[in-house]
Amino acid sequence: MIPVLTTCCHPLNAEDYRQKTNRQRECLKHLTGDNILNDSVLEYDARMKWARPVLKVLITIGILHLILACQPETLADKQIELDEFTIEAWPLDAVLPGTRIQFRGTGFLDESLGYHRLVINPSGQQGLQFVVPLSRSASDTLEYRVSGQWLDIFPIGTEFAGAVSVERILNETGQADRIQLPAAFRMAENLEPILSNIQVENDELYPGDTITLTGSGFILPGEGHSVAIIEGALTTLVPPETRSIQVVLPITGVSRETLQFELTPDIFGIRPGTFEGSIRLSNETPTSQVEGNIIEALKYPFFAPRIDAITPTVARRGQSIIATGRGFLPTDPPFEATTLFRLEGEFEAGAVSDIQVYDGATALALFPDSFTDNTEMKYILRVTQTPAGALEGLGLLSGTFRGTVRPLLISGAESILGDGPSVELSILPQKQVVFIDYLPGFSTTVEQMGLAILESQIKKRILDVCNRDYEGVNVEFRDTRPTDYSEYSIVEVGGQDPNQAGLFGLDNTAGKDVGNIRFNDIIGGTNAETRERGYFAFGGVFVQSFFQLSPSMPGIEPLPIASYRFDEIFGPFMRLLGGRPVTAANSFSFEAREAVRVLGNLVGNTVVHEIGHSLGLSNIDGEFHNIGDNKGWLMDSGTFRPFAERAEIDGASAAVFSPNNRSYLERILPSEPRP
Repeated sequence: MIPVLTTCCHPLNAEDYRQKTNRQRECLKHLTGDNILNDSVLEYDARMKWARPVLKVLITIGILHLILACQPETLADKQIELDEFTIEAWPLDAVLPGTRIQFRGTGFLDESLGYHRLVINPSGQQGLQFVVPLSRSASDTLEYRVSGQWLDIFPIGTEFAGAVSVERILNETGQADRIQLPAAFRMAENLEPILSNIQVENDELYPGDTITLTGSGFILPGEGHSVAIIEGALTTLVPPETRSIQVVLPITGVSRETLQFELTPDIFGIRPGTFEGSIRLSNETPTSQVEGNIIEALKYPFFAPRIDAITPTVARRGQSIIATGRGFLPTDPPFEATTLFRLEGEFEAGAVSDIQVYDGATALALFPDSFTDNTEMKYILRVTQTPAGALEGLGLLSGTFRGTVRPLLISGAESILGDGPSVELSILPQKQVVFIDYLPGFSTTVEQMGLAILESQIKKRILDVCNRDYEGVNVEFRDTRPTDYSEYSIVEVGGQDPNQAGLFGLDNTAGKDVGNIRFNDIIGGTNAETRERGYFAFGGVFVQSFFQLSPSMPGIEPLPIASYRFDEIFGPFMRLLGGRPVTAANSFSFEAREAVRVLGNLVGNTVVHEIGHSLGLSNIDGEFHNIGDNKGWLMDSGTFRPFAERAEIDGASAAVFSPNNRSYLERILPSEPRP
């Protein structure tokens, strides 16, 4: 929990408190001169209920009273709420030059609020305290790196056993919390590494495996390196040869007892075979080297990558297929390495009854989008455009792939094709999923309209309108972030127009996406490319701009399409129009339900329009809107869309896509037969 300074009437955060004490300092400087308060700290004494300045010189009580009179606010009854201060234990039994002594615990302060220090009482030096600062390297970690100051007190060979204290101290109050710990350590220039065990899963090696070495005396970050020397030979069948292996791997210890490294291509390469040899350790610090023991007679089979399973076996564009197995190397430019999905078999496109054969040189190779260590890789079904303008990609057409999926491992000039399962992978028709992301400004605007208690109903109406208007087209709107799709569109719905142009909405994506090549447009935020081209940069739907539809809203310039009907519908609940917000008592009234319906129509209608742009509308070359004024057409420009049509009132039915736009949408995102 972040420390918060509170008063009896309202919370005061740490920044407010700092500003207040800065004002006190200015008062002191004004009354006593600038030089008096150099390096001074204002402390608050909760017992005396007053701000007590700690100065380098004595300030009289009379001046202090004048100082307090300068303050516009009182500091009485403040308290600082902090998380519990805990420290796990003294962390190390051996300390080297450069060691990062790290304390784990809770309740550590941000540097703007306070600081931490380690206090040691060296044995045999009565009354002497050795104090070093601790930095917060993580929310749960304090750290000190052993340097010359430490070594002056604890030279190499020193052994310490006693008590140490870890303290946290608040900047503003000087309050100190202290935890005393038993500690024992010895100072060393280096350590002897002892290798006890090599942990290899199932005694088999695959590319990318993590090898864990356990023992004692390993080097930690900042001290130097433990070095693993691997020597022996790798015997391969294809081509049949025995290759000498001599590898030196600098490794930083996970702990004094654990080392880990990955089987990258520079160790064994990627060809499968059998390794026989040894491994030994050496510790290297800036001033010394200590040899460790050796483990010999090692023998491990080294396998090609394998895919065990593909999930799911039914997917569509924007979703992911995941391969699990072992031996996948992630894309790594220094090693010129990656792993691909390689599909061999037949793809039968259901809609056109066409069969595409993937075999040998025409096998389909897919680049994964992400890897989870060397046991999982993920590919998102996508569609891309060739230089000639044609569309391609697994996910473009619905159908079924029948064949094998195998991993293709590449490193430099070498490639290895691993084993994989036979699968039947069904590709469903394309569906554009759209996430409606409500920003805080939306809630603020709904509250200004007096409808805060009905916000969830308004969101439901918006969702219903969006899905209704795209009925017959494979577009699905959601108001919770999808977890079953990796790629989907987002439209942000907020309050004010950040462009300060009074826009109802704006598709700020990068150009007209004819054919909906992009499946992950974000209509929202700011787009630098759009700004560079001279257009408004901020996209989304801006609900507060609907206030311009009122002909009498104070301080708002009405639009030419403003209507007195806006005031009739929303005026009873908007304070700006003299109304009173909806309460539980009248939330089921006809007037309240109509306000919900109309606002949901206005916002939903705008979302539908902006998503239409991102899908490539209007379906007229070089045009973003329909040409001219067409009654009831969704993609007409704003001036041709009156309030009654947007609100669906006074006999106006829901607006629709023009026949030309509708046929385009049904072509790029045809609806699926209902199950």
